[in-house]
Parts: sequence; C-alpha cells; structure tokens
Amino acid sequence: MKLNDYHFDFKLDKKGPHGISKDCYYEKDRLALIIIDMQNYMTQSRYSGKWSSRGSEDYYYIRCEKLVIPNIIKIIDFFRKNNLKIIYTRIASQDRNFSDTPSTSKKNLVDEENIDSEGKKWTLFKDEDASQIDSRIKPGENDIVILKTGSGAFCSSEIDLILRSNNISKLIFSGGLTDACVSSTIRQAWDRGYLCTILEDACISSSMEDHDAEINILQKYYAWTVKTSAIIDFIKEKYPYLKE
Repeated sequence: MKLNDYHFDFKLDKKGPHGISKDCYYEKDRLALIIIDMQNYMTQSRYSGKWSSRGSEDYYYIRCEKLVIPNIIKIIDFFRKNNLKIIYTRIASQDRNFSDTPSTSKKNLVDEENIDSEGKKWTLFKDEDASQIDSRIKPGENDIVILKTGSGAFCSSEIDLILRSNNISKLIFSGGLTDACVSSTIRQAWDRGYLCTILEDACISSSMEDHDAEINILQKYYAWTVKTSAIIDFIKEKYPYLKE
C-alpha cells in the first residue's frame, strides 16, 4: 500500500512543509489562531523575572513592544474581521491553594522570586493582575479563553476537546515563550494530528539565541514557520473575498 492510499485530512506535497501542501495549513473552515500566554506577567516590565526576560530586559521588552504585540494585534484584527476562530491560553490556577496545579508547575506559579517592581509578591491565580491577558490584545466576546496549569496546553487543559468540538485541525501559533509554552503546545498538537504554523515574528523568548534555536527545531520537525504578514497574504490569496 502506498502512502497516498492512507486517509489524511490534508494533501501530501513533497515541496510543502513536512511534505504537506501549504494550502492545508490554513484551511479556513478548520483554522484557529492560538495566542499562548500573553499575560501581564509576560508583557509588563513591572513583573520582570525568571519567566520572561531572565535579565535580558533590553532584548525581551523591545521585541515584545516593537514587534510581537503589534504583529499579534495585526493577526487578531484580520481574524476578527473575517470571523475566524481565535483561542487564547492563560497559565493560571483556578484554586487559591493551587491544588489544581501539578507540583512542578506550582513552584513557578507561586514562586518566592515572583516579585513586582514595587516589591510585592504575585502569583498566577486566575484573578490576579499578573495572570490577566494584556489589555492591548484582550479577547473579544466570540473568542475562546482556555486556562491551563502547565507548559503544554494539551496536557494541562481541555484544549484538545475544544478544538475537536469546533472541527479545528489547523493551528497558527503566537505568544510566549517560544522555547517553553509555545514549543510544548506545538509539539503536543503535532503529535495529536494537528497541522501547526508558528508566526516567528509574533513570538517572544528570553533571548534571541533561545528564540532562534527553538524556531529552527520546530520548523525542522513540528511546524511551518512564517512571518505574520506572509500568512495573512497566503490566506487572502487563497480566499480573495476575505476582508483586509
């Protein structure tokens, strides 16, 4: 039996990413934009710490402000204008005692080193400011927000059930950190049969070296890597009736 005789929900193409036709990565009716953990503790410098800049504030916050957030706003705007699905993840506990969180993740969500610029401790309990999604890219009324308690969304939330319930199998990823929660979620998604695209210029990591290294690994094994403007152009070319 030849490989083409097997059932896939995509077309094989040796010239495409991972041997799959590029068109299949952004099939409109099965597509969702995934925004990973763009919460205040990640985007606001007052929470600067080990989970974000790790001492590389100049690179991290300049990239976040000048490149990543503007590109996420751009892709959100395009998706909203065309009624395409947008899904946010938040890493946060629903329990003030963090009893719903794995012990390894709990250490980070309530770590003693989590101190803001005023010297106050913060945690990632769901109601705290640090855990809220940055207001510049806040979810709309038709968007889905998923709380997760670990790095990879597929092992620490109900995202798989939610995606399959909405007939979604093509995912475009943005957010942070490239080499942590974004990477973990992409790897878990790929292993569950989802086609993954990562927006290289809409993701953030603690250093350029870490970001570039993870992007190279992801595009080698798990995801198609593109720029934000390029994926919008690809989608508009395939569906010319969509709004700018």
